[in-house]
Amino acid sequence: MRILCGTDLVAIERFKRILEKNESSFINKCFTPKEQEYCLAKGGGKCAAESFAARFAAKEACGKALGTGIMSEGIGLTDIEVVTDAKGTPHLELKGRAKEKAEELGVFSVSVSLTHDGGMAAAYCTMLAEGKDNVPDEV
Repeated sequence: MRILCGTDLVAIERFKRILEKNESSFINKCFTPKEQEYCLAKGGGKCAAESFAARFAAKEACGKALGTGIMSEGIGLTDIEVVTDAKGTPHLELKGRAKEKAEELGVFSVSVSLTHDGGMAAAYCTMLAEGKDNVPDEV
């Protein structure tokens, strides 16, 4: 089994400015309708900005775990969707090229953790995949 991981950190203020300027083209390019609905339901201002920032960080963290990053190898931001269950726990749904890349890597489990504090939002993504880590015998 291999463990793939990625992390990312985003300034919440960036998303607060995007929302204040009503930059819907950026929001539509980065977030699925379901994600937009969830974040905007938080109200306006800081709470929505925190939710968007954390989800953006999750997408970047997932891209790093896949070893591709975002907007590389055909993986777009909306190919990675952050959804929450009834308890509010976040999960990632991979679609399109992100799903294909995960299948190529033998990924069978994906976990994500989101947080925000002090003007920053962060996410950590862990994937379990079939196979052996490519770690040299001598370090």
